[in-house]
Amino acid sequence: MTKENRISLQYPVSVWSLTILLTPILSLLFLAFTEELKYFLQFQYLPVFWILGGLCSSPSLLIFILSNRFLERFPLNHLTKKFIFALIGVSCISITFMILGGSSAIKWILSYSSVFFILSLVVKRKLV
Repeated sequence: MTKENRISLQYPVSVWSLTILLTPILSLLFLAFTEELKYFLQFQYLPVFWILGGLCSSPSLLIFILSNRFLERFPLNHLTKKFIFALIGVSCISITFMILGGSSAIKWILSYSSVFFILSLVVKRKLV
């Protein structure tokens, strides 16, 4: 793998993996502090959230990688590329949770999308 390929993979994989790792933790902390302390007991299920999240969102990771490579071809400024990538990610997250369904789909769409959006703007994007 060339250095250019590693650099083009680094940003989407970083944003995707941080979203998968941080969102369940932040969601459980939010629930624990706003509703009841019983949600602290749910931290034992974090590995399940991470594994299922990784598996269910792996098609999105492929889309993130391909869209990142596609965006590199255009002479847009750095922030514009990040913003477009964030919108693509939010769309993928929304579609994934709509397919999975469930009564809490909207709650999960909002939590994962907000974390993804923030991370996509904050995580450093290396120039190719």
